[in-house]
Amino acid sequence: MKNSNQHNSLKHPLTSILGSKGHVIVLRELIRSSHPLSHFELLERTDLSRQGVYDITKRLVETGVVTYTGSGRQQLVELRDKYPLHNELVNLFSMETQRYEDLVDTLHSIVRNLEKQPESAWIFGRTARGEDEYGDPVQIALLGKLKTVDSLTGEFRKKLIQDKIESTFDVTIDIRGVTVADLETKPSLTEKGMIHLWGVDPKEYLNSQRDESGSVKSHKDHDLRSLEESKIWTELLKSNPEIISRTISLIEKQIDKTSTGEKLELLEWKNLLENSSFQRLKKFIESDSERAVRLRQSLPFWQVLTENEKKKFEQLKEERKES
Repeated sequence: MKNSNQHNSLKHPLTSILGSKGHVIVLRELIRSSHPLSHFELLERTDLSRQGVYDITKRLVETGVVTYTGSGRQQLVELRDKYPLHNELVNLFSMETQRYEDLVDTLHSIVRNLEKQPESAWIFGRTARGEDEYGDPVQIALLGKLKTVDSLTGEFRKKLIQDKIESTFDVTIDIRGVTVADLETKPSLTEKGMIHLWGVDPKEYLNSQRDESGSVKSHKDHDLRSLEESKIWTELLKSNPEIISRTISLIEKQIDKTSTGEKLELLEWKNLLENSSFQRLKKFIESDSERAVRLRQSLPFWQVLTENEKKKFEQLKEERKES
């Protein structure tokens, strides 16, 4: 006999609350945000249509989990903290975020503890682009020298097996050892999004001017480029201020797992993010001071960005190139 009360609001409220992909996407953004969001802000942060945002928020309000504040153009949407399942929903989405952050942090830690580190390590492909489905492999590239890249890849793979990473996180991991020549002939390794794990951004090796020893562009070129990108970061942080609190949380988890040098940089970033007003933080990040130049080499924000925030960053980057 069929159960006819699956849509019973009192007994099964989650059927309506989590009943569609759109509902989950909007709830996730509301929970991530540290303040109520307008319909326009939800539109910017999701891949939903304008009408879709309005329809979904209306349906969520009808379930009691979300409420409106203000009216007209000033109307905002926020999670209703008095809803009986409020804390459980927040915990559910927090665990989702935690699982991802723990995996990335674990992969970073494995690279850091290799006998010899790669020049760069990153996640690429469908996962990095935010297009993966359950079961798709997490593709990781390790950049090294032609003579050592195979042993480097082997050691990394051995660590994954020893630490049971795939079973712990319920993922399949595909490791690819690459050289600079591979970057030039296989653009799919660096195109359309990456999740950087270690070392120099691999794009730095592409189309770079080299000196006689084959090293990449000078530190001066790199500093100028990071200074230009700093303005993109501050623009993104201004429109998505909750990135700062998420970054502080991530740093707190990483501090005890890092080497002394890296730990000091993380502590510096934590202190800046916790104690600076946005305007002071903006001035610092965009500064050409010695300290700002040094800390920009370890900007901590990328790892906590949502897929839509990453897309927004790339969009701002393209807009700045065209202007």
